[in-house]
Amino acid sequence: MKVVHGGIALLADYLIKKEDKESLTDYLENKVFHDAVGTGMDPVAEDVEGYEKFMETYAKGLAIEKAAVENL
Repeated sequence: MKVVHGGIALLADYLIKKEDKESLTDYLENKVFHDAVGTGMDPVAEDVEGYEKFMETYAKGLAIEKAAVENL
């Protein structure tokens, strides 16, 4: 099967090539990813800590963004 990149292209491929009453889940499992091999990895502690700090700062900045929009 030809590899299809991108969500919209994949959905279009499904709509064109699906079997009668074949669900998107079945199509993906049986025709797109049937021979896919995956790997996993654990998060790096420093990366998790950095992301948590980023999200704290980001969340604090939302009030600033809201105030700016309200005062345009």
